[in-house]
Amino acid sequence: MTTDDLVADLSRGLSAVRPSRHRLRLAVAAVAGLALSMILLLLIFGVRADFSPTSGPVLLKAVYGLTAAAATAPFLLEVSRPSTSVGREFLPIWIFAALNVLVGILVMVLTPLDLRMSAWTSDQFPECLYRIPLLSLPIAMALTLAVRGLGATRLALAGSAIGAVSGSLAAIVYAGCCPADSILYVVSWYLASVLLCAAAGAVVLSRMLKW
Repeated sequence: MTTDDLVADLSRGLSAVRPSRHRLRLAVAAVAGLALSMILLLLIFGVRADFSPTSGPVLLKAVYGLTAAAATAPFLLEVSRPSTSVGREFLPIWIFAALNVLVGILVMVLTPLDLRMSAWTSDQFPECLYRIPLLSLPIAMALTLAVRGLGATRLALAGSAIGAVSGSLAAIVYAGCCPADSILYVVSWYLASVLLCAAAGAVVLSRMLKW
């Protein structure tokens, strides 16, 4: 039996989920998880002393997370239901990643040599590498519960998609307490944090998605 045959057999007994209900289910889960992530931020980390939702640095990092979420959402929509192929859904991710790299290179070139390391690391260990994954947990759990009822068949891809979207949304939340404002820091370590969430999702969440 080929993979396509197996997927067809598994999918045959599933009731169809309307695309609108599919999107609504994931959207509700994402919003609920995002709210819990904000509460977690306030309980554990708090917000930066000069926090203002309209300040440039906070908005920049929030927009970055929102853009990452928009780029990864089509991928999640596709792999969260019975499917055997993923094609154009990867395009927004590739575009986002390419722009991310280009901006990073451009900013590094324009930054004076003696300031590059400081701009890259903000003179400390990039705390977003563990804080964003931590803040992504409520979102990932909510999305996992939502996806479990949609009949996903490519579980590793579904898990990685959940992780990527959760990490992207958590980056929006983390913008409220992140002390580093360098563009080079954001395009480097925020991206790395989202990738960590995606990798963890492929390994851990894929097991939780098993029927």
